[in-house]
Amino acid sequence: MKDRLTKTAYLRYLKCPQEFWLEYHQPLLVAEPITLEYEHLRQQGYAVQQLAKRLRRFVPSDEYTVDFERPFQNAEFYARSDISVTENATGLIDLYETKSAASVKAEHIDDIAFQAMVAEGNGFTVGRCFVITMNGDYIRAGEIDPEQLFVVSDVTEQVRELMRSTIERAQNARAYLETVPVPSLVDYCAENKLDCSFIKMHFPDLPEYTVFDIAFLKNEKRRDLLSQGIVSITDVPDDYPLSAKQRLQVSVAKLGEIQIDRDEIVKRVEGWEYPLQFLDYETFAYAIPQFDGLKPFQQMCFQYSLHTIDAPGAEPRHDFFLSRGDGEPPRALAESLKKAMSGGIGNVFVWYESFEKTRNSEMAAMFPEHAAFFEEVNSKTQDLMKIFSENLYIHPEFKGRSSIKKVLPVLVPELSYKDLGIGDGMTATISWFRAVKWETLSNEERETIFSDLEKYCELDTVAMVEIFRHLVALVPLRSAVVTS
Repeated sequence: MKDRLTKTAYLRYLKCPQEFWLEYHQPLLVAEPITLEYEHLRQQGYAVQQLAKRLRRFVPSDEYTVDFERPFQNAEFYARSDISVTENATGLIDLYETKSAASVKAEHIDDIAFQAMVAEGNGFTVGRCFVITMNGDYIRAGEIDPEQLFVVSDVTEQVRELMRSTIERAQNARAYLETVPVPSLVDYCAENKLDCSFIKMHFPDLPEYTVFDIAFLKNEKRRDLLSQGIVSITDVPDDYPLSAKQRLQVSVAKLGEIQIDRDEIVKRVEGWEYPLQFLDYETFAYAIPQFDGLKPFQQMCFQYSLHTIDAPGAEPRHDFFLSRGDGEPPRALAESLKKAMSGGIGNVFVWYESFEKTRNSEMAAMFPEHAAFFEEVNSKTQDLMKIFSENLYIHPEFKGRSSIKKVLPVLVPELSYKDLGIGDGMTATISWFRAVKWETLSNEERETIFSDLEKYCELDTVAMVEIFRHLVALVPLRSAVVTS
């Protein structure tokens, strides 16, 4: 290998050697367009770095020289340090790596260990190594205080322990590029699984429904099946040891038939009480809290959609809220939702209850005057997803999934997210952030985003209403949902 191994390439090698090899030898095959999520995370990382530079320890003095983005390189390796502090009298260098993360992770140690290896290989002496992360207990109140926002962790000991293996693995990475990896499904990418670029290049005709879709299947069993040449879920032997739920999923896939536990669904439907509320939140989380009262990475509700069916046979009515970034978005949302539900709460339907319930508990803690309301909402919440995640309703086209975007197209094909300007949660949260924070957007661009957000969030609750109707149709005519 003639080129220097960069820190980025080394970290990629640790994640997936085969994709690392492919990107070096055939970069056009793995080149992908920059996604909205990637760009958002990159900008977030840059914002965190800029704030970290304001820490008092990085103020230059006669004793120390502070460098940002300082490169270290030799004939074999190249790395750039986020922040380095050099003691002028001795030349001793302390390295700092800034991460928009809630805690120090193993890959952060790998990152800074590679930097230290390259620096020392270039004749410098590395003193101490630090990783800067976000302080999860920090609550914003006014202007951001960098001294409170960040946690600076001394990881020198971990880095020193890792140095020998870092040198070995870096050399192995360079040597690996001189080999020709033998493609094997058994050695699938731990991060991307069958979505690995190397795997897809060598196995272009993989089935759509595979053993990777079997719910909660352990890696050992998955590799065992792959080693036997079993990739499609329909090829799993009938006597292969699986849990009851896994066996049921495989059987439905093989038969291609819908399986419904009608009795259990009827039992649940008959226990629901009117008025029925169908609720969905959209949230935003960022390393640097953007509003007062928030912590780093705290999920802040900025939008809800609520469809209410007041009585059996009644048409649903719609309430919604969408913050435009004014004041305290979660407080305004809480007040709006409380008013929208003032007519009474029978059952509140959500999709994946732990998410909505956690948001409700957070808002109850943030706004004690609304605590009783959110506690009542949580006590009356029903998770519509459980009908599908608990295998009460299994359809081969769900492919073992229970997300609303997998269930809806199968049960209610006339509804679709595909034609929306915003069609997924990640795009929704990033688009909202840009609309309320980016001064470069025109008013027309902002209004388009807000309009698209309203349509997206509304479809989530319309989807639940239609899936609810599909389930109620399974109930015998003599049964009725209880009216509170």
